[in-house]
Amino acid sequence: MTKVRRNIRLTSYGKIAAFLSIFLLFSAQNTGNNLLFLMSSCFIAAVLFFTWLAYLNVVGIEARFELPETTLADEDSEIKCLIRDYRNTEHFCLAFEGDFCRALRANDSTTMKTMIRPRARGKHRLANFCVFSFYPLGLCSAAIFLPEQELFVGPRPAQNIPEVIDQEIGGAIQKYQSGKEGEYWMQKQYEPGEDASLINWTISARSDTEWVLTRALNYGFPEKLYFDFSGLEGQIFEDCLEIVMGLILRLKKAGSSGFIWAEQKTGEYGWLTVTDNYSELVRWLAKIESSAEIPLPAGEFHGIVFAELMKEVL
Repeated sequence: MTKVRRNIRLTSYGKIAAFLSIFLLFSAQNTGNNLLFLMSSCFIAAVLFFTWLAYLNVVGIEARFELPETTLADEDSEIKCLIRDYRNTEHFCLAFEGDFCRALRANDSTTMKTMIRPRARGKHRLANFCVFSFYPLGLCSAAIFLPEQELFVGPRPAQNIPEVIDQEIGGAIQKYQSGKEGEYWMQKQYEPGEDASLINWTISARSDTEWVLTRALNYGFPEKLYFDFSGLEGQIFEDCLEIVMGLILRLKKAGSSGFIWAEQKTGEYGWLTVTDNYSELVRWLAKIESSAEIPLPAGEFHGIVFAELMKEVL
């Protein structure tokens, strides 16, 4: 069970009610009016009672994050919050960011969502996210703060790959070309921005979406790419990471089985495929620093030294 931190505080309406109860209490003491004493007692009892109800409304709830597999800078990502009752009680008027749940039944669960748009790559801390409620009358706010989580945000993918770099690793990209000839056929869903003339309408007419036929030429073993970022700092380093992210996305969309030499979840470097290990590649690009030393892989590979290539670009 995830441990959470709860917070109960009076809202503006609750503070007004508390002020009135204290004001009536002083008035009753000064005048000796029993009716004012009664009204003051009712106000105080109401504030305490509704505060207790608000607290009970968030007791017995388990809340945790469900993070997306990959997140890139300057792209919208959906953050989910899974909420579950474990005390066989009902909960009412729960909210998470801009999402709202009117009622959570006993022993039931629900998922609420919010969108975030990270501006820069890196390891981001998701803090101060909470599930909150103003139940029952809005006199107080009860909140459950979710434990902090780490979100790895990959670099913004470069839209235009410099020609010199495109030519350098053209063998890894140009193996997959759109068209209607080839040794074998491969289909993939059409994505906005692609050439609409390549849509195969014969197949798409029998489906709910459009399909593009691509030709995958058999060039033998997949390409192994090693990226060398040594000697790069500041914005140039970030630009190179964006280029790598753009290349990985191009290879992934083309269905390439190419390999990238990158850091694995274990912390050791190894060959990761752009299709099966895409989330690990994004995590690697999110956390890598300019001072990081990337060990050379064994065997044959195609090395890309960005310090030399960027001289030609700049």
